[in-house]
Amino acid sequence: MPPSSEQPRPAISVSVHLTRLVILVAVTLGLVVGVLEVTLEYFRLRATLLEHSEQVTKAFQNIAARAIADRDMGLAAQVTDGLFEFRSIVSVELSDETGNVLGWKERDQGDRYTHWLPFDIPSNQDTIVLRLSPPGSGGETKGYLKVVATSERATQIWANQLGMVLISVLVGTLVFACILLLISHRYLTRPMMELAQYFRSLDVSDPKNSPLPNPDHFRFREFRGIAEDGVRMMRDIARNSEVRDLTANELYRSQKRLQDFAEISSDWFWESDRDGGVTYTSPSFTKTLNKKTGEIYGRTIAETTTEDTKSPKWHKLAEIQRQRRQFRDFRYDMEVQPGVVKTVSINGRPFYDEDGTFIGYRGTGADVTNERLIAQARNEALQRAEQASRTKSEFLATMSHEFRTPLNAIIGFSSLLSMPEIVKASEDRLTDYSTAINESGQHMLALVNDILDISAIEAGKRVLNYEAVGIDSLISHCLSQVERQAGAKDIKLETALTSGAGPIVSDERSLRQILLNLLSNAVKFTPAGGTVRLSVEETPGEFVFRVADNGVGIPQERLPTIAEPFSHSAMHPHVAKEGTGLGLSIVRSLSVLLDGSFEIDSEAGLGTTVTIRLPRNTAEAPDNAANKQATSA
Repeated sequence: MPPSSEQPRPAISVSVHLTRLVILVAVTLGLVVGVLEVTLEYFRLRATLLEHSEQVTKAFQNIAARAIADRDMGLAAQVTDGLFEFRSIVSVELSDETGNVLGWKERDQGDRYTHWLPFDIPSNQDTIVLRLSPPGSGGETKGYLKVVATSERATQIWANQLGMVLISVLVGTLVFACILLLISHRYLTRPMMELAQYFRSLDVSDPKNSPLPNPDHFRFREFRGIAEDGVRMMRDIARNSEVRDLTANELYRSQKRLQDFAEISSDWFWESDRDGGVTYTSPSFTKTLNKKTGEIYGRTIAETTTEDTKSPKWHKLAEIQRQRRQFRDFRYDMEVQPGVVKTVSINGRPFYDEDGTFIGYRGTGADVTNERLIAQARNEALQRAEQASRTKSEFLATMSHEFRTPLNAIIGFSSLLSMPEIVKASEDRLTDYSTAINESGQHMLALVNDILDISAIEAGKRVLNYEAVGIDSLISHCLSQVERQAGAKDIKLETALTSGAGPIVSDERSLRQILLNLLSNAVKFTPAGGTVRLSVEETPGEFVFRVADNGVGIPQERLPTIAEPFSHSAMHPHVAKEGTGLGLSIVRSLSVLLDGSFEIDSEAGLGTTVTIRLPRNTAEAPDNAANKQATSA
């Protein structure tokens, strides 16, 4: 029941309250009985007075008849005066048959009965009319005697009796109350006060040394029973106190033992209610995950994760909890700090109360982030090993193909040159053969240089020579190197340069290698009749080199790995996969080496755009170009 908002009533004595109730009942009963008796007496007295008035009136009937017969006014006056001697008669009228009044008299208002009540009590009036037949009239009515009688006398007597009743009731009640108060104090209040004094002196914290009441001291069995119950209660309290102390000590030791284990262990304990809200976590939870308990209390396990709780594993956990079954090693990610996610593993089992009602879950939890990271690193290492194996296989296949073609050409044309009939051939044919041998050798040298370059960059052995490089001369040189390749496919080369662009301080060889690789790739993967565009933008802090083509493009899923070594971008079935696949890898590595960035944007069938951002002044340019150092891998 909720507590009442009303102010508590003041305490009162049992004797006083009992006396008050008895007085109230006694006064009420006395008044009711007294008033009832007086009222009955009133009605009896009123009937008696009216009957007496009628008898008196009849006593004057003959005299009044003679006064009517003789027309004797004096005798009529005697009749009226005689009737007025009776106080209950208030009016007398003596008249003949014609209505002539021989005698009439009416009592004054002040001459009537009075009483002590402050208000008037209505009284009844009865009219008595007697026919007057004088002797010798043959019973003929000669006149009338009219008398009006009232019950005021009965009212006065009733009021006086009522006053006596009230006084007697009040006096009797007062005497009765005093006697009752003394009796209740002697036989009720005093024993109860003695019991109360005993109970007030009891010390629940030390029941053994508390004074106990002696039941034989009390005369009445009710108080003796209360005293016996008090003694029995204190003895039970003493026994329970001993058990409580033993239980408390054992509970303290158990809690201390559990607390020590919980603080030492990296795992933690947790508990949830029947709705799944967490209600308890051990201190290791805060120590291990660096997360306050208030951040998880009241929340379900699913509300603490950063994972998608609609996934199958969360549905399975919800089904297990719905069926009140035990679960083990359920792993999920939890955000312990902004941007910091850890993986935890929890075990749980349902628990019930004494009635078998499900209360919630209890279990343990552990931080398995390191275990997850180790497994993840192991998987990544395995993937890298598998990727390295695939890369090695691809590299061997590519190198075999790339070297076999020029070697076949070199061997074939050199064999022709060793034949006498070929030696005697025309000079033009010999020139063609030697040119083919030279181009095949140059191609093989380029392959070897690419491999050496990427190896030197990855090993950190690439030596950079910083100098001021003119943008116009750099672009002209690079375009001239790919004009023949572009012309063979009727590809249009376009440039867009910032007017008056200043020099860039960087490694010229690396710049040429970056642009030549990008232009060569763009021409290689652009179909005949396409366009390759080279643009350079100058900003206050950097140069932006951008090579765009409208070639075959690169599928979106290949973009994240397109710059990996030995990766080919062409997915078009009609475009040959020429080269080692090291071009974009060299470009990206050199861009990073020059403190720049590498970006690629492409879509299959729509072309590719590669953006290189390089700082305007990577290093201090030497005053004399003669100070350049030779770069080698």
